[in-house]
Amino acid sequence: MASLPPHLDLVDGDDTAVPHAETITRPPSPEGAFSLSGFEVVQREDGEDDWPFKRSPFRSLLPRLWDVLSVSPPRRQSPLPYNYSNSSIWAPKQIDYTQLPPLDGEEGELIDDEACFFCPPVRAVTGVDILTLLPPELALNILVLLLSPATPNPHAPAPAVLAALADHAADTTEALHALIACRGVSRTWFRLANDNAVWRAAFVGRWGAPPGPPRIAPLSAIIPPPTPRHPNSTLDARMKKLPALPPNEAPLPTPSAPLALDWCTLYRARLELDRRWEGAPDATTAWEPRATALAGHADSVYCLEFSRTHIITGSRDRSVKVWGLRSGRLLGTFAGRHRGSVLCLKFELGPEKGEEDPEQALLRGFLVTGSSDCTVCVWDLWTERAGEDAPVYGEVRAVLRGHGGGVLDLRIDERWIVSCSKDAAIRVWARDTLALHRTLRGHEGPVNAVGLQSGDYSNASEQNSAEEGRERHSGRVVSASGDGKMILWDIASGERVRTFEGHDRGLACIEFKEDVIISGSNDCKIKIWSAATGACLRTLVGHEALVRALAFDAQSGRLVSASYDKSVRVWDLATGRVLRVLRDSHTSHIFDVKFDARRIVSTSHDQKIVVLDFSSGLAVDPALLC
Repeated sequence: MASLPPHLDLVDGDDTAVPHAETITRPPSPEGAFSLSGFEVVQREDGEDDWPFKRSPFRSLLPRLWDVLSVSPPRRQSPLPYNYSNSSIWAPKQIDYTQLPPLDGEEGELIDDEACFFCPPVRAVTGVDILTLLPPELALNILVLLLSPATPNPHAPAPAVLAALADHAADTTEALHALIACRGVSRTWFRLANDNAVWRAAFVGRWGAPPGPPRIAPLSAIIPPPTPRHPNSTLDARMKKLPALPPNEAPLPTPSAPLALDWCTLYRARLELDRRWEGAPDATTAWEPRATALAGHADSVYCLEFSRTHIITGSRDRSVKVWGLRSGRLLGTFAGRHRGSVLCLKFELGPEKGEEDPEQALLRGFLVTGSSDCTVCVWDLWTERAGEDAPVYGEVRAVLRGHGGGVLDLRIDERWIVSCSKDAAIRVWARDTLALHRTLRGHEGPVNAVGLQSGDYSNASEQNSAEEGRERHSGRVVSASGDGKMILWDIASGERVRTFEGHDRGLACIEFKEDVIISGSNDCKIKIWSAATGACLRTLVGHEALVRALAFDAQSGRLVSASYDKSVRVWDLATGRVLRVLRDSHTSHIFDVKFDARRIVSTSHDQKIVVLDFSSGLAVDPALLC
């Protein structure tokens, strides 16, 4: 052709012309102020409307080229004629490519001696797909690392913990978006991003591994079907080159849990569960949990604790009752040992040690109850047959005496039993011998609640805590009193470490997890404190009456509070935002509340135990979610 319009370039080696602005070139060697910083896309100075095809939205995904050629370079004579009557039609002609003149330095050398251009409406960039070229094991490991954000350190200072909770939520959401984007790159990437091990890493990176052995359905019901493969795929071709197993070796058995689970389905279910917890700005569209009421006590239910299998409650009717968490059945009643109301309790109940199959094991446990009769009772718990709905029996092992008033709250760990009372004293008992270790005095009013921070009880734990930067101690207690003060105590020395003041009225409840202390008061406020510095980090306002109970999960950053205003509130501790307000569960004052990933359990003056289940209707076994 004799000539070309100034905005078109001839493609070297082909009978095609493309707009100059859409031609990717590699410019000559840099000089002067230029540096080898990469490549950039050639831009045009004239309007985009001159080119009849629209630009692709994928243009932003191109790598940046090194230089921008704003002026069209000189062009050599084209060997093809150009038909001006129709700019999209090119006259065919045989070309002798060996006779074409070489490219000069002013025009620039085309990438790989070929024209790299975009043919509208589809534009693409050729390159190296590193993930596909890697062995499948390495490619999967890269995706696993992508989905494994840094886990918040629970031993960090309280301000860092609150900041890490927000960062972790943002990082895990970004990782999920990245995984979804990987699924849309190509068929190979789709198969890699759908691998069960990748979704397991996504689940564990966001919520952690499920505590304890999960209840697993038959393998045939939960193993996902194999991902269809194309016979000519790169992965299949590489797998065919792998050597066969020796004739005397059998294939490996089918993997058991956790990889036997369908982790993608489990991830979706847990994500939906979190969405239900957060509710919605419009109360009419918010998902409402299913409420179940347990009735059996003859008077107000003051306290409760629950595990993955059982709920235990204490009442003003002087009895302790054990319920099946799944079925709601009453499994045991302990009465006649306390001569006053059961105001507080803590328990541990699980399979006997050494049992290989938890489903078939007998249960053994430990229960501590405090009463208005000024005593603390230590109980042994057991079942005589396996199963979560087996009857639970209890017998008092010892009665701890010493308080001069009703025992209002209790805490236990592997070494200590800590109790507080209306007599303004805190007593620490050795769990193994049940002997009184120390009495802590310093409050001017009744001690309504205590929190216990377990210490370093072995050389191994001392070494680990030193590596994590955690302060070494043999246990600490924080006490909340009706005098409006909180005091942090060291168990070993009995000395007062710090006093916290900030509430306008007396304190009613407290939570103590590592460096984070959370307090609820008769001033209707909830405050978050740093145990190390004594600083008040945040104040949560919303309740309209005394805040009676608190429950906090450090991993999710979720806080649940209960009040005499008959409401239960769910808070996001990282932001201080209230997620839900549940008002219709009880008809009177709420005395205690506990929760896990699936449910909230609360007790009230209306004699009911209410279980609010957020996991109903999900497409997985709810036991796998907590």
